[in-house]
Amino acid sequence: MRSSIPILAAAAVVAAAAPLAPRAARATPSTAFWTPATAYLQPFAVPHVTYDTYFGEDGAYGIDTGLTMGLIPLDVFQLEFGLDFFYPNDTKAAVQINGKLGIPDGAFGRWSPGITTGVWGIGFEEGVSDYHVWHAEVGKSFVINGIPLGTLAAGAYWGLGSDAVWAGSDGTVRRVGFIGSYTSPDIPIGLTGLEKISFVGDVQTGRNAVGGGGAGIGVFFTPIVSVLTGPVFFFDRDKQPGGSLFLWSVQLDVDLDFRSRPAPAPVARTGVR
Repeated sequence: MRSSIPILAAAAVVAAAAPLAPRAARATPSTAFWTPATAYLQPFAVPHVTYDTYFGEDGAYGIDTGLTMGLIPLDVFQLEFGLDFFYPNDTKAAVQINGKLGIPDGAFGRWSPGITTGVWGIGFEEGVSDYHVWHAEVGKSFVINGIPLGTLAAGAYWGLGSDAVWAGSDGTVRRVGFIGSYTSPDIPIGLTGLEKISFVGDVQTGRNAVGGGGAGIGVFFTPIVSVLTGPVFFFDRDKQPGGSLFLWSVQLDVDLDFRSRPAPAPVARTGVR
């Protein structure tokens, strides 16, 4: 999610910092900013392409190029599946998969919340990319007197992978934690090439490789092309590239809607990238 200048800058930083990067990062189902704490699910037959970077002065993650698509043509129950490729990275650790299913927000009426569950970080190199994270969350958009107040989501995660990927810098294995997010209402801009903006913040507890939280601004150039950017701070900096306290993230999201009828404009979402 970004213009060409930030993409090139991020790519340069990642390439320069490759020796400092961890051998695997995180796979990206539908996410808020850093976490999958959202009840949003990718629509049926609409491929979603993401290009996520996390970089800083002392190190960076491998660039995540991902593809996610909805697989069930129903309104009240949906399923998405995704594939992520991380580079620079070791070949065996470069690929991770994710999946998510659930009931969308408002599926049974304005009162009904979204309820979703899924997995991410299904990697294929033991002790390096096998995070194997199960997560579940409840999300709800709130409107009072016709005024949208934004969307809250809360849930939990459980890391099922090997001890090596879940051990903190102190050697203690921590697999379970809270995930939560807030996404603001859309703020219409209405300019050509700049339709709207929104703000998002989320958190994932745990003094481990994935514990942290971030906040960003989403810039929607069109209803299906957006950039989300902002910092992600970590609870265990010694598990991050170069001992980074935070990394800056720039995330490009594009929905490729090839269906004969246009899909509803997607809600604010990003990529765990």
